[in-house]
Amino acid sequence: MKEILTLQEVADYLQLSDKTILKMVKNGEIPCAKIANQWRFSKPMLDDWITSKMQVIPQNDLSRLVESQFDYIPLARLIDEKSIITDLKGQTTKEVIHELAEKAYINEFVADKNIFIKQLLEREQLTSTSIGQGIALPHLRKPNGNIVTEPKIVIGVSKEGIDFDSLDGEKTTLFLLLLSDSEVVHLKLLSKITRIFGIDNAISQIKQLRKPEEFVKFFNKIEQELSRR
Repeated sequence: MKEILTLQEVADYLQLSDKTILKMVKNGEIPCAKIANQWRFSKPMLDDWITSKMQVIPQNDLSRLVESQFDYIPLARLIDEKSIITDLKGQTTKEVIHELAEKAYINEFVADKNIFIKQLLEREQLTSTSIGQGIALPHLRKPNGNIVTEPKIVIGVSKEGIDFDSLDGEKTTLFLLLLSDSEVVHLKLLSKITRIFGIDNAISQIKQLRKPEEFVKFFNKIEQELSRR
């Protein structure tokens, strides 16, 4: 099967109706990208998503998730001004990953920088984490509490943009490195980010941000809007 699928092909692949898939897309429940006003899906990323859905979630993860009230923590609390890079220097996928990982390590979000970088690059080799429209969401294929010390988001902005093997062929300018210490937290975080980017004009607004404090303010505002839906 080819690596880029249409909505109908995904429906056939998952043995669901196209209406069900479209509903999942609108709810931010399934990884996808809108290209030329059409929904497209990366099969490797879809397979990762299917695998994560089939995994048995350890009870201690579920308990920790409930106890920490992760669903109610604003994304802005996962984004520190000190972990935002407004002028990435990297010109390649490897260089950008190293730069983002270094920022995570300096802020003590990561216990082992070298292993973290290695696994991030392995994930990119599998299939790009770019979701199109100039945005990428680098993350580990299998979240690991021994590597990531706490859930956080490291943001990087490339003024010129780099070739990140995007689905739509555009250069990637905005990177949100998702740090999760468990599969549960990762899925919650990815789902929330997807829902935010589904809000009208959210992507165009975030691309206009230039200062770290503007990113924090943006996520506070946009999540308030999301909570009213």
